[in-house]
Amino acid sequence: MKSVLGKFIQREFGRDRYACYTDKLDRKESMDIFCDIYENLRHENSDNLNLALRDLLETVQVSIRISKNFWYISIGCFVTIATLLFLGLPAVILYTALAATGLCYVYKVVEFMCNRYCDRDVKIVLIYKIALFHLLEESCLQNEGHEI
Repeated sequence: MKSVLGKFIQREFGRDRYACYTDKLDRKESMDIFCDIYENLRHENSDNLNLALRDLLETVQVSIRISKNFWYISIGCFVTIATLLFLGLPAVILYTALAATGLCYVYKVVEFMCNRYCDRDVKIVLIYKIALFHLLEESCLQNEGHEI
């Protein structure tokens, strides 16, 4: 399972570039990633850059929401299990409901862990954000008539 940020980077740049970026991070070549992203985005107009920034911010919000909601999901899962145990349901229904609840919770735990501990993806997203900000600043300065 990929993190939300990893899926975003793959959607923006493709799987091959994502794999290349993770390899470069392992070799501590962050500037190469920045230069590659910068070159890819350099020819975009400011509207497309603003759209890309909006998509990035929305994806980061989703990632944060997954982390925040996990605690509520955990509490809900334990309340559900306690309720099922105290209802006095027949064994077949009880075990089926407990298994379904357990599987859903395991999925949410895996999703939480993937999004919580995705250091590589966070680093790539931060580099992407810096490139976007730099290009948007350049675009703004050019619109005002300043030399870069």
